[in-house]
Amino acid sequence: RIYQVGYRLTGNAADAEDVVQETLVKVMRRADSFRGEGDPMGWIYRIALNEAREVLRRKRRRPAVSLESLPIDFDQSNHLQGVHAVPSSPESGVVAEEVDAAIRLAIAELPDGYREAVVLHDLEGMSYQDAADLMELGLGAFKTRLHRARLQLRQKLDAHWQNAEANQSADKPAGGREGGGSSS
Repeated sequence: RIYQVGYRLTGNAADAEDVVQETLVKVMRRADSFRGEGDPMGWIYRIALNEAREVLRRKRRRPAVSLESLPIDFDQSNHLQGVHAVPSSPESGVVAEEVDAAIRLAIAELPDGYREAVVLHDLEGMSYQDAADLMELGLGAFKTRLHRARLQLRQKLDAHWQNAEANQSADKPAGGREGGGSSS
């Protein structure tokens, strides 16, 4: 789970491994400082979150991912839907991979605080309160941050989808037929 958080926050496997390693080292070194108040996993998550922030501070970069047309869907609460759809055909498997790549890129492009809110609540499944506590925010502030993050995410994905549709339309032959023959 620490690796997943690290990967989702940094967008890079090597950086996620660094987050895990540094988190475990700090947990071992600071085990005696854990006061026993609250959930030990919350304490470990906080260390991992801080390590991911540190990795991002050291390496300000954006991942390069090739994006194609993506069927993005949000539910009524603006939660991402269909991110890990089970492919029913090879073609739908490719589309699912492209959707995942586009979502990962859009999440990686969010400002740090927004990305953290989306990862902790929407991807890791933490409650609002647990994620707010981990980020050291009040519940209202966390919900506002998450809402704004989802709006930005939706805007990024909608813009991508529109660009992909425009590119796909530009690639179609004029007249709407292939082959050029008549059927009379």
